[in-house]
Amino acid sequence: MISTNTAVNQTAVKIVSKAINETRQVHITPDGNDAYLGGANVTTANGLKIQNNTTVIITIPPNEELWVVMGTGTHNVMTLTSYADLV
Repeated sequence: MISTNTAVNQTAVKIVSKAINETRQVHITPDGNDAYLGGANVTTANGLKIQNNTTVIITIPPNEELWVVMGTGTHNVMTLTSYADLV
């Protein structure tokens, strides 16, 4: 398993990189503010809202990435995912 803690603000940040031919389960917990998940173009208007201090589990298909932004300020987003061969 790989655990990361990433500082995120209003600029999209990649929190899960592409994996070669592997589907992964990713646990995501925003800390300090609500987070918005999506692709490289994610914003607070088009992202999937994850409430502060709530853990969600998302399935990431092969060759896909996951990006995140915060509504305001800079806060941490914690992720836990399985090891994968990255593209």
